[in-house]
Amino acid sequence: MTAERRTARDRVLDAAVELFAEHGVRGTSLRMIADRIGVGKAAVYYQFQSKDDIVLAVLAPVFDDIAQIVGSAESLPAHRCRQDAAIEGLVELSIRQRSASFPFRRDRQIDQLIAGHPEFRAVSDRLYALLLGPEPDPAARIAVTMAISGIYHCTTDPMLGDIPAERLSELLRDLFTQCVPRDRCEDQPQIQRAGAANGQPTEARRDETCCISSGLGSFAVIS
Repeated sequence: MTAERRTARDRVLDAAVELFAEHGVRGTSLRMIADRIGVGKAAVYYQFQSKDDIVLAVLAPVFDDIAQIVGSAESLPAHRCRQDAAIEGLVELSIRQRSASFPFRRDRQIDQLIAGHPEFRAVSDRLYALLLGPEPDPAARIAVTMAISGIYHCTTDPMLGDIPAERLSELLRDLFTQCVPRDRCEDQPQIQRAGAANGQPTEARRDETCCISSGLGSFAVIS
């Protein structure tokens, strides 16, 4: 592909991102994209066969990042470590996207496209398997879905824009971790906190309580 074609493709994607943010995917047409960059609609068709192809091209870098997060987490030996690595990666990805002009909030057309895209769907399934573990109950599934959706909304909500990125990242990691089901198993020793002798619950008991209440918990693009 020549430099000219790469530039033309990038211009289409940049215009699409702006228009998706303004009008949503369903409310954006190929004619609108062409008008935004000052070309005929045929020039857009030369780069992409359909609007769906443009949406998938916009989503691809996000799913590439998620696939890297999932691959790194899957390489860890303990379930709890895999959960923590997945949470850390998702939060940091959302923080990096905080200033993006296209907040990937829930869009039904995006959901449908992802559901019909085998590679994106596979990455989503692997991510949920990391976070949920084997045989999750409905409460755990709801909690994780809400947590994933919540981190992206929190990082794109203007009302939270005054929170520094480092502090927001710390809070999101802590809150997300409270939502995921945590096993009391060999993955992590049951170490008592210093206050346990004074009647404070142990770390393992806190995890158990969190698991029970996790129903209070979609990274919009992958739920």
